[in-house]
Amino acid sequence: METFEQKAVDVFSEIVINKSFVHKAGFGSRAIPTYVREWIISHYLDDSTELTETARQKIAGFVQKYVPDKSQKETIKNQLFEQMEVQFLDNYSVYVNLEKGDRYLNIPFLDESAAFAIPQIIQDNEMLLSSGLWGVGKLYYVPKNDDNPRGQIWMREFRPFQLANMDLEYFRECRKSFTTQEWIDFLISSMGFNYKLYTQRQKILLVCRLIPMVEPRYNLVELAPKGTGKSFVFENMSRYVAVRSGAISPAVLFFNDSRKTPGLITRYDSVVIDEAQKVKADTSGELTALLKSYLEAGRFARGSASSINAEAGLVMLANIDLDQNKRPLNEQVGLFRVFPNFLRETAFIDRFSGLLPGWDLPRISKDTPSKTMGLKGDIFGEILHSLRSDISYRDYVKTNMELQNCDDMRDSKAVEAGATGLLKILFPDQDPTEEEFYLYCANPALELRQRVRDELCKLDREYVPVTFNSKMPDEFQRGHRLVNYSDPSSIPVPTVSQPVPEPPPAAADEDEAEVLRYFGATEEPAPKPENGSELTAKTIHIREGETGYSYQNLFGPYLRGAKKIYVTDPYVRLEYQLRNFITFAGIIDTTAGQVELKLTTSAEDAYQEKIQEQKFKEISASLAQHGILFTFEFDPVIHDRSIKADNGWCIYPGRGLDFYQKPDSKYELSEIDQTKRKCRETDIIFQNA
Repeated sequence: METFEQKAVDVFSEIVINKSFVHKAGFGSRAIPTYVREWIISHYLDDSTELTETARQKIAGFVQKYVPDKSQKETIKNQLFEQMEVQFLDNYSVYVNLEKGDRYLNIPFLDESAAFAIPQIIQDNEMLLSSGLWGVGKLYYVPKNDDNPRGQIWMREFRPFQLANMDLEYFRECRKSFTTQEWIDFLISSMGFNYKLYTQRQKILLVCRLIPMVEPRYNLVELAPKGTGKSFVFENMSRYVAVRSGAISPAVLFFNDSRKTPGLITRYDSVVIDEAQKVKADTSGELTALLKSYLEAGRFARGSASSINAEAGLVMLANIDLDQNKRPLNEQVGLFRVFPNFLRETAFIDRFSGLLPGWDLPRISKDTPSKTMGLKGDIFGEILHSLRSDISYRDYVKTNMELQNCDDMRDSKAVEAGATGLLKILFPDQDPTEEEFYLYCANPALELRQRVRDELCKLDREYVPVTFNSKMPDEFQRGHRLVNYSDPSSIPVPTVSQPVPEPPPAAADEDEAEVLRYFGATEEPAPKPENGSELTAKTIHIREGETGYSYQNLFGPYLRGAKKIYVTDPYVRLEYQLRNFITFAGIIDTTAGQVELKLTTSAEDAYQEKIQEQKFKEISASLAQHGILFTFEFDPVIHDRSIKADNGWCIYPGRGLDFYQKPDSKYELSEIDQTKRKCRETDIIFQNA
């Protein structure tokens, strides 16, 4: 047992747990967060510090009885329909609709948002009304009748998982038993990571992920390649954190005016938007406006809600590509340039307190999970939540931190907030030496904000380049270089190759595969070559209405290795034809370096040619950021279509790129998956020149 482990057992006693038990207890792929898993485990450990076979059997019995697999959803619904009583573990929540004068129970596993909970359950478990509460609910179904015009699921009983009491003063006192290094290792283990795999700097970066949980309205961006476990901490550390991905609406984040219910911002300590590079803002611009207003002032107004205050921090996680040196591919022109428009707006980016360089963290592997003692997840989450309201830490930072060249109000406030958050986490007893305060609190917070400022300077000339310095500068500050605005059209496309990302270590058994899934590091298998054979000359006949064809599976294999691609198509004029061409450009492989793409097309008249030229220039600027040098020319007499590559292959698509039927609706899934689109009849000829 490590020194910090023995100290943890001695001073924290029953509120610590061996973190490796989570992966040995046999939860399988059940979608429940770590802090719930650890509560279940500790409930059956009794006084033992080892996971005995008897405990494993009890845990397996609990999971079998109360934690259903996703495939059992309809089975459970049918049991309810047949008037059977069911019990299962879920993250239950209740929302109140004042307009309708009713309260509704949300049951995520059943996709049910209009169930009913008896009033006593809500009175006994007020957390149901805020962030929701994990527990075992006993449910039954009330069928339709004269008094009940629609069938409804009722909750008869509810057993929340119980939290052990934790005195914050006792927690602060316990910190004194650890050296700073022992405490950092203990925190890393409590977060679920193997502290032995990380350098000192990487450990501090991991701890920085906790700042939004302890410091009100600390807004953080983390950019990293896939497989680094960006969202793991936020999904598994605390019930006070909400993680969302995909479509994000003003109603979900801020206020649902039709239900008259507050959104996530008002109900959680932190709201995390995962896969932020894929998020699409609403066309009205309301989401962006609300975000900027809230991030600036901590309040917003929407619909019938005239003014709502909140303290939640916003965290945005996004994937980026790295070059062969493991540096961000777009570092020179700006890391945000490839993101959606609202993420590139400097007025929005400026409101973030820090940018965490996730590319400096290692990928998740089978050795990543903690194998040592750490605080139980539910306890750790409650401690972080309790520390948010203590203003004495901010006073300490204001009194003891000295900065230079950090005069802008947003910059100074961001560094101050970050240093306060790290002080709460690393030195809850407020007893660091001056050197420790700068090394572990002030300097990391300053780096996070410096990175935001640098990105702003690359995107907007209004921001003056500056290097922040603390009283005790670290290596990052001493090596920092001023950055300037980067015009993407004047910067050459990087010619460095972009290697295939390192896959996670091959899992030797189901347990190792589960570890990778658990940390969100599962990789999709790479597509195999067609029939596993070499490419051959051929003709493909596509019948009217046939599906299953995409530019990738048709043309992709024949364009591999090409450095120059020439497309001749007279009909790249209308908006949907331009989108088809961009989709085609998207399949070009640039991992081996820059690729030249030339389009020869035509226009109906001089006016249309001018419009097309403007749009082609926009496309050219966009493709340049992805290693594609796009040029174009107009030829009024061309008729035939062709795609020719300098790798020796020539492709003659009878209808050019426009061989898909018009979709019945703009909301069809085929709009984003070409293989689901119906085709028009055509022949495509592949010849080796």
